[in-house]
Amino acid sequence: MRLFIAEKPSMGMEIAKVLSNKNNKSLERSDGFISVGNDVVTWQFGHILELKSASELDPQYEKWSFDTLPIIPQNWQRKIKDDCVKQFNVIKKLIENTDEIIHAGDPDREGELLIRETLIHLNNTKPVKRILLNALDEKSILYALDNLKDDSVFDNLYISAEARTRADWLIGINLTRAYTLIGKDNGLTTSINIGRVMTPTFSLVVQRENEIRQFNATKYYSLTAIFKSNKDEIQTKLKVPDEIKENDYVIDKTLIEDIENKLKKNPLAIISDYTVEKKTEYPLLPYSLSELQLVAGKKYNYEPKLVLDTVQSLYEKKLTTYPRSDCSYLPENQFDNATEILNTLSNIDDNFKTLIQEANPKLKSKAWNDKKITAHHAIIPTAKQCDINNLSETEKNIYKLISTCYIAQFYPAHIYNKTDIKINCNDYIFTATGKTILDLGWKKLYKANHNDEENILPICHKDDKVIFINSNITEGITKPPKRFTPATLLEAMKKIDKFVKAPEVKAILKNVSGIGTEATRASIIEKLLDKNFIAKDKQNLIPTKYGESIYKILPHFLKTPDITAIWENELSKIAEGTGDVQKFLGGQIKIINEAIKQTKTLKLDIDMPKCPYCHSILRPVISKKTNLKYWICKNFSTAEDSKCKKGIFSDKDDKPVLIHCNKCRKGYMKKNISKDNKIFWGCDNYPKCKNIMSDKNGLPNNSTNTKRKKLFK
Repeated sequence: MRLFIAEKPSMGMEIAKVLSNKNNKSLERSDGFISVGNDVVTWQFGHILELKSASELDPQYEKWSFDTLPIIPQNWQRKIKDDCVKQFNVIKKLIENTDEIIHAGDPDREGELLIRETLIHLNNTKPVKRILLNALDEKSILYALDNLKDDSVFDNLYISAEARTRADWLIGINLTRAYTLIGKDNGLTTSINIGRVMTPTFSLVVQRENEIRQFNATKYYSLTAIFKSNKDEIQTKLKVPDEIKENDYVIDKTLIEDIENKLKKNPLAIISDYTVEKKTEYPLLPYSLSELQLVAGKKYNYEPKLVLDTVQSLYEKKLTTYPRSDCSYLPENQFDNATEILNTLSNIDDNFKTLIQEANPKLKSKAWNDKKITAHHAIIPTAKQCDINNLSETEKNIYKLISTCYIAQFYPAHIYNKTDIKINCNDYIFTATGKTILDLGWKKLYKANHNDEENILPICHKDDKVIFINSNITEGITKPPKRFTPATLLEAMKKIDKFVKAPEVKAILKNVSGIGTEATRASIIEKLLDKNFIAKDKQNLIPTKYGESIYKILPHFLKTPDITAIWENELSKIAEGTGDVQKFLGGQIKIINEAIKQTKTLKLDIDMPKCPYCHSILRPVISKKTNLKYWICKNFSTAEDSKCKKGIFSDKDDKPVLIHCNKCRKGYMKKNISKDNKIFWGCDNYPKCKNIMSDKNGLPNNSTNTKRKKLFK
């Protein structure tokens, strides 16, 4: 008996259907698995195991304390997730009765880990093979079934995934505890999450906001000039001499005016350089997940997580290939599928039909390149017929983006002539660039106006004489850098080398596919929003005051992407068999020790509200009985020796209600409920002050002044 263990139920179902058709055997459904002749297909729900928490490894870690940090497990252990126990037992029983296991996790690092960890947990000794599924259509599954590999081929991929898991545990557990302990000393009741990828990503948002705040707009000037060559006019722009620049701009208008006056006094000029160069732009490569998220974010304002969820849905409907791909290339053996896929896409709508009629399925773009393939290939449509009307609006848009990029692979290159002219007048250089399209090519799929050409320049020759006829001085203002959006932050995570200044580090990072993975980047951004490190201002991401307070106390090496990206580089080396796992984890332990050492001396300067009675910090607390939020003073206690006996306040819009009593001017108004369940506000200086007010939208109503005794009959 062969046992297939799929990553998720939907994948298991598709494998079972194909096995049924291939072997002409009926499906027999059972609780947690499907039998197909001599094959059995079962499934996981992603990871059904998780690393044990620190307190589960040792009870001494139950209490969070600097005394127990750092926590470095000597014996790493996993446990079954509570909601996966039943399915785990199904898999366990099936393994006992099988002869061979087919590992059907997704074809990437995480997919390798989540099935492998289950087999290791069960002490499996049965032979294991690997099926690599980049798509769930029948043709792709049949091809994968005929090309099974020994799972041992992917040992290094598993080791790198396990190293990544342990690294994240070490960083997350130790530094989250350390910074949470600082927060607790400053009145915070929530944990301060620190993550190997999450923290430098959050830091990018803070750093960008600081750049915007420190930015000073500068007024600058530029000069355009028109020269005449025979009957033709050439519109040019001054190449600003370095000697009149200040921070790359001309900020003194008189300097530009002097040049303009010289042109008017001596208008004779000469073409010092004239070149016409034929340029070729090849089709955009098919999408990786991050490129698709970026394009969809810019075109439709879609959040990265929405794009991932949507392309996952299309994948499960067998309309597109594996979604969590970090690759933009296609295997050469799939080129023969082009005609079938294009025929399928021609039925989407009339526009696609027209575009495909002009496509050439025999034209092979640079996308087909086996040497560039990683664990998976680019996201493309499958040959399954799509009823576009049955898709949601988001699914339609994403499917069409993927399909259009695939069709572009069968269009010719975009070819144009690029013309560059340099004109010398009074020893000043003026430049002009023009573009004449020779073949629109694949850009026909993306341009609304297929005939537009940019600044067509006349035919000239070097050393031709021209004459200045007109000019214009324009005024501009420098603009601050743009805030990140979810899409551009995701792009920054992938192209993290752009945010590094050190040349030696930048060189390393150019070979790394950023921080995080195609599958996790979107969820990291969501977590930063959920944990209140950052917030949304329309489509823009901005740091919260809470987030900026945390950022101030983070050590430099946690804020920068350098170390995190280098770690990802090390994981890639481990996956290739050239890296050292112990060296990798040892380096992280060293960093953790250094971070904890620094953390013990830090103080969190967070803008928390203060108690009006003792001036200590007020912390938000959720009532277990009512599930309502209120604010309590750090020093509050009902004990006789309490430093603060009145420090409890109601909440309004995530802020404590601190309103002085308008009668005694000594107490503060507190929300209460009368015997007949009416909300009222009373002075906490009772019985010395018996002032009460009715409630109006969660605040005391100053227009009322009810007698207290009426409420206590």
